[in-house]
Amino acid sequence: MSWLSEFEAELTVRGIPLAPRERLVAELADHIACEPGASTAIALARLGVAREIAGQYADELAADDARRGAFAVFAALAAAAVALVVSQVTLGQRVGYPGFDHGFSAALALPAILMILIGPQVALVGGTLAAWRALRRRREAVLPAAEIALVRRRARIGLAAGIVTSIGLVLYTVDFIGVLPAWWLALSGTLAFAALVALAAARRTLARGALTVALAGGPPGDLFDDLTPLRRLRGHPLALCIGGALASGVVVTVGEWHAEHSFAEGLQRGAFEALALSIGFAALGRAIGARR
Repeated sequence: MSWLSEFEAELTVRGIPLAPRERLVAELADHIACEPGASTAIALARLGVAREIAGQYADELAADDARRGAFAVFAALAAAAVALVVSQVTLGQRVGYPGFDHGFSAALALPAILMILIGPQVALVGGTLAAWRALRRRREAVLPAAEIALVRRRARIGLAAGIVTSIGLVLYTVDFIGVLPAWWLALSGTLAFAALVALAAARRTLARGALTVALAGGPPGDLFDDLTPLRRLRGHPLALCIGGALASGVVVTVGEWHAEHSFAEGLQRGAFEALALSIGFAALGRAIGARR
C-alpha cells in the first residue's frame, strides 16, 4: 500500500467526510509530486508516518467541527429566543394572556406552557456552556476527545431544548387560534417556524461534525473550568444544586412579585423554578460537566 493510500485509508477509518478527505489527499499528492526523487521515500522522510499524520488531521478537524457545531447551535438558539420573547412580549403587552383553559383544550395548552417555561432554561444552559467552551478553546488546534464529547453533549442538549421550546410555541399558537388576534397568530407562527428551520440547520452542522472520530487523550474539563467563581464548589454537587436552586428561586420570586404585584404568586413561581432547576441538575448535571 502506498503512503497516500494508507493516509486516505486512515482518514476514512477516522470518519472524515469525503469532501475534506479528497482535499487533504489531493494537497499531499501535489506536495509529494513537487518533490524530486521517489515520492514514497520523500513522504516518509518529510511528512512522517501516514497513520500519525492522518490522525493529527482528524483530531484537528474534530476540534474545529465541535466548535463550529457549538456556535451554530448557539446562533440557532438565539433565533429561537427572539421568537419566544417577541411572541410573549407582544402577547402580554398588546393582547393579554388568555387562560390556559380558553383554547381548544387544556390538554394541549398545559404541555405547551411547560415546554415554553422549561425548554428555554435548558437551552440557555446547554447552548451557552457549549459555545463558551468552544470560544475559550478557539485557539487550540487539538482538543482531547473527552472534551470534544463534552462540547457536543452540551450542544445537543441545548439544541433539543430549543426544538422543544419552538414546538411548544407552535402548540400554544395552534391551541389559541380561535381566541387570539390573527396578526399575533401569524407573527408567532412565522417566528416559531423560522426558529425550527434555524435549529434544523444547526442540527445538520452538529451531526456532520460528529462523524469525525477524535482520539486525542486528555481530560474533558468541567463546569468549574468554564465558570471559575464556582471552583470552590468542585466536588460538592449537592451544594451547587442547592445554591443554584435557591438563587434562581429567589430571583424569580422577586421578579414575579414585582411584575404581578402578588407575593404569593411570585413565591409559587419561584418554588417551581427551584424545583425545575433541581430536577434538571439531577438529570443533566453529569452530561454538561457540572458533576461527576
